[in-house]
Amino acid sequence: MKDRKILNEILSNTINELNLNDKKANIKIKIKPLKRKIASISLTNKTIYINKNILPYLSDEEIRFILAHELLHLKYGKYHINEFEEELLFLFPNKEAILINLINKLHQKK
Repeated sequence: MKDRKILNEILSNTINELNLNDKKANIKIKIKPLKRKIASISLTNKTIYINKNILPYLSDEEIRFILAHELLHLKYGKYHINEFEEELLFLFPNKEAILINLINKLHQKK
C-alpha cells in the first residue's frame, strides 16, 4: 500500500499545478474498495476516494494522473468539458497511454 505521506505529497503538488490552492485545506483522500472505479470525488465534501484494491499497483505518475483528473472535476464540475480535457492533456501529453494502463490494471484486479 502506498504510504499516506506519499499520497498527500502527490496531492499537494497536483493542487499547486492546477492552481487550486484556495481549496487545498479542504481536500481529503480516503482509500476504500470500489467495485467498478479506480477513483471518484465527492464534490460536496471534497473527498477523493481511491480504490484500495488497485492502489498498491499504481505508479506515482498514475496516482498523480488520477488525482489531477478528480481535482479537475472539483475545478470544472461533473462533466468533461473542453477545458477539463485540455488541462488534463496539458499536464499529461501521454494521457491515452496512462488511461490504457489504468484500465488494464483495474480489469486484472477484479
